[in-house]
Amino acid sequence: MKILTTLITLILGLVTVQAQDSFENALRTHVKELTSKTLMGRQAGSKGESDAAAYISRQFTEKDLELLYPQGYQDFSFIDQATSDTLYSCNVVAVIPGYDPLLREEYIVIGAHYDNLGAYIMQVNGKDSLCIYPGADANASGVSALLELASVARSQHFMYKRSLLFVAFGAGQQGAMGSWYFINRAFPASSVKMMINLDRLGGASLENVPAAYCGQPHHEMEHLLTRLTYNPYVPKVQVYGTDYFLSDHQAFSEKGIPVCLFTTGLHPHHQTLRDTPDKLDYRRMEAFCQYISLFIMEAANGPGDLFRKETVPLQSAKDEAVFAYSEVDVPPKFMNGDIQSFVDRWLYKYRRYPPEAVRQGISGRVMVAFVVEKSGEVSQVEVTRPVHPLLDQEAVRVIGASPKWKPGEKKGEKVRVKISIPVYFELAPAR
Repeated sequence: MKILTTLITLILGLVTVQAQDSFENALRTHVKELTSKTLMGRQAGSKGESDAAAYISRQFTEKDLELLYPQGYQDFSFIDQATSDTLYSCNVVAVIPGYDPLLREEYIVIGAHYDNLGAYIMQVNGKDSLCIYPGADANASGVSALLELASVARSQHFMYKRSLLFVAFGAGQQGAMGSWYFINRAFPASSVKMMINLDRLGGASLENVPAAYCGQPHHEMEHLLTRLTYNPYVPKVQVYGTDYFLSDHQAFSEKGIPVCLFTTGLHPHHQTLRDTPDKLDYRRMEAFCQYISLFIMEAANGPGDLFRKETVPLQSAKDEAVFAYSEVDVPPKFMNGDIQSFVDRWLYKYRRYPPEAVRQGISGRVMVAFVVEKSGEVSQVEVTRPVHPLLDQEAVRVIGASPKWKPGEKKGEKVRVKISIPVYFELAPAR
């Protein structure tokens, strides 16, 4: 059996190598089509977005995937916040049924949003000039990967126990409306066991490395993602038990569904007119897709533990009670002062802005919770609202290194107290 498994792995590796050029060229072709000027930046609710949906539908059909709904279109409407008009968009949905009689009713959703920011008119030397947001990385790269991963999955459909849903979401730039509609209105959330989000996969710099974000700590998923990096045919992928940026996976996460965001991250030409096809690294995209394909296979065939969304409890059953800051009679004190004393005399005095975050222009507010123990020690430091791993880790580090506090009291007894504070990382404006 071991020999057979090794042989299959070698064969799949050879097939992957042989198909590399065609896979890479297919990614390039999809990005070119989706960023075509005729689509006018694919703004949600526009004809360009509708034409992009039609292209995706045709690709699914040509790849012999089964479409849900007529032509795969799952229609919905939304209110344009700028004009208050009702606009129309759609998700494009294809399915690969699983072969296991029991598990085929469980679904792994692989998704990417296909809309972008559209176009606008700018005056140059007194003349109107049409400016179109290409959105090559945001998110033509993710949709291109979606199409080719669907093609690979279709060619080996007999290998998946669970069913796969490949979904191109509309109106992603409108608060991820397409993904919200899908999981809240159109498909039973109880049947979805995991959501895999493909968003901005084309990063071409040394800083924009392939990464997987689990949304929150998830031991089983992080272990699997890390184990897959040992495969000799795939790139090294950074694995984080946090979230990164707002995207289509969050509507699923809010339903308690485990999620994984695959991305190469943000960059200076993100959401600008410079987000063009020539800036994408298609060879790295192809390698990243090999890794994602392996993860899809594992998710479709893996044990149920992978689909249990982990929580980080504040206390275990055997721990003593933890009180909120507002519930105690005497709140904890830092150097004989309140929380503001901690912020002024420790937090921003010893917080360090990570140089890599400065180079990438990453800023924001990290929310952190921690417990002041009865001994005055700080424990259970955790990020409750992440921004980026570089900032999250620094926020946890500086708070975790805090000197002892004077513990809080309730009814004359020392008690454990939970505190939540924001940690700001702000870059000085460019001059």
